[in-house]
Amino acid sequence: MRLLDLEGFEVPCLLVTIENQYESVKNVALTEVKKFDLTRREAEIWFLYRSNYSYKEIATKLYITINTVKKHMKNIHTKRQAKMSYD
Repeated sequence: MRLLDLEGFEVPCLLVTIENQYESVKNVALTEVKKFDLTRREAEIWFLYRSNYSYKEIATKLYITINTVKKHMKNIHTKRQAKMSYD
């Protein structure tokens, strides 16, 4: 967030901020991977999940079964809960 001094402008101004949504999601996911101490595979799955992939899409993309995705997601949520209750 930035505070702008608009007193020097004689005409109305519009500030437009462009955000790369892919990079934003990636940065958030990477922070969470470190915070929750996820494995490499959990990190792959978490990134896709945070990018709004369905379990089926994740399974297809990573050549694994939906049950494997569910197991990894269960482990991820367990790690998240443990970290959140510890903080």
